[in-house]
Amino acid sequence: MLMPSVLSILLFAAPDSDAGARLVALMPPPALDALSPEQHAAIESVLRDHMRTLMRKGKLAPVAPAGSANLQWPLQPVLGFAPFDYYGTAYFVDHDPRFPSSLQDYMCGERTYDLDTGYNHGGTDYYLWPYPWLMMDDDAVRIVAAAPGVIIERIDGNFDRDCAIQGNGGFNAVFVRQDDGLVAWYLHMKNGSVTTLRVGDRVAAGDYLGIVGSSGPSSLPHLHFQLEDASGAVVDPRAGACNEAPDRWTVFQPYESARIDALTTHSAEPEFVDCGVADGVPVHEDPHFRDRFAPGDTVWIFAAYSDHRNGDVTHFSLLRPDGTAFASWDFDLASQNLERPFYSGTGWDWSYALPADAPHGTWKVRAEFADSTYEHEFEVAAPALRGHSTHRRPAR
Repeated sequence: MLMPSVLSILLFAAPDSDAGARLVALMPPPALDALSPEQHAAIESVLRDHMRTLMRKGKLAPVAPAGSANLQWPLQPVLGFAPFDYYGTAYFVDHDPRFPSSLQDYMCGERTYDLDTGYNHGGTDYYLWPYPWLMMDDDAVRIVAAAPGVIIERIDGNFDRDCAIQGNGGFNAVFVRQDDGLVAWYLHMKNGSVTTLRVGDRVAAGDYLGIVGSSGPSSLPHLHFQLEDASGAVVDPRAGACNEAPDRWTVFQPYESARIDALTTHSAEPEFVDCGVADGVPVHEDPHFRDRFAPGDTVWIFAAYSDHRNGDVTHFSLLRPDGTAFASWDFDLASQNLERPFYSGTGWDWSYALPADAPHGTWKVRAEFADSTYEHEFEVAAPALRGHSTHRRPAR
């Protein structure tokens, strides 16, 4: 249940300098959540009733404790999804029961939130990035079961372009009683995307549950993933200095994962939206993708980051077909003098005018960041035709 304090994405005017970095997208903490204690209790009551009914019908087997690490990744991009990555991790479980503004995540940091109602964030928020509304509209990222179990509740049919924590309806969701006895909450799905499996049906790890959306108390498309034990107590699947419980992920999930999610070229500066609805009409981002240009055209270069921190330097190169550098520059988040030294997601662009005698052939944008090299190829030829961006997976 994800909502930055002002806007989910902040938009900034571009400076005049062609070589200067322009900040076009930002994911700042903290987040807010509108699930009241009463709403939470009502959900738990329904889940308990369903589990009792399923147990009587013999559809819910006794708990079979698993090893400490039994969770697989709950997100899956669709086949053919091109960018390097597709999500950012915003907020973790709050381990400090005090409120408000008493925060402690599993690593003793403050990458979490609470409310003055007494709600402490009980899950982990994974948001689509860098074009959350476009990615939702394209059904780009699926939610899949993290562990085997039985569906004990499914909710669908709710509006899925919510951008505020007040005045909106319920979320679309699936709840699974895992074989290890924990109950997994998968919240904020896209309307009409929820699995056709019914309450009482089994799922295996990796089975489709829905599409990432923004239904209920949500500011942009994301998955709120939460685990609870039989008593309703939150279970944090991440182990750290402030959570001594065993880590439950089969593949270790780092606290910070600095990376470039997308490196693309465009015919114009990518356009972002504050919300997926404007004047009652669905809207989404317009990236203006292009990977074919003519000599004399202006090339816009866009880089989207996850877990971006001051001091992490990116070396960019714009390479001609013969491998020589047309332009190169270094970029450090610290140079932008932002309010905070760390953001879970940022997006930046630069523009360069190709000379009239720019050589025809395959050009490259290269970014060296966090011990990885990312590349994007585009063509220079005449005439320029609009095309979709392609990526080369980072080399490590």
